Amino acid sequence: MKNKECVQSRYVVRTVGCFLEWDGKFLILLRRPEKHEGNKWDIPAGKVRLNETDKQAILRELEEETGYRGAEEELELIRDHVFYFSDLIVEFPTFRITLQQPIEVRHSPQEHQKYKWVTAEECYAMPDLHAGFHDLLEKIGYINTGAS
Repeated sequence: MKNKECVQSRYVVRTVGCFLEWDGKFLILLRRPEKHEGNKWDIPAGKVRLNETDKQAILRELEEETGYRGAEEELELIRDHVFYFSDLIVEFPTFRITLQQPIEVRHSPQEHQKYKWVTAEECYAMPDLHAGFHDLLEKIGYINTGAS
């Protein structure tokens, strides 16, 4: 499938994300105000380029957005989630890397204002998350809302 194609008048985009975890917390980034979903927090993520695998894409995005140079063997696929928006379908394979030691985060100031490490509960309580992030936390099992 191409990175972006039209399905029943909605575009399909393949985007990858990663929970970069350390000591019971994961890294979230605050998008710049002028970006899509500006002033919203999200995990490191980005679109898969043509002829790029999901793993290649998320490793590239991690390095671009955080400065972390990961390896494919560190990646654990948690869930291949799909978000349905009114004009867009986002295929979102979601990975996890459990760090063995803390890292120095070098976030990209062109894309993100700041970063922070949060627990799943702290993150879920935030009102200013990227669209679908609350749902992702529930579907992956970081948060148990008790809903069936």
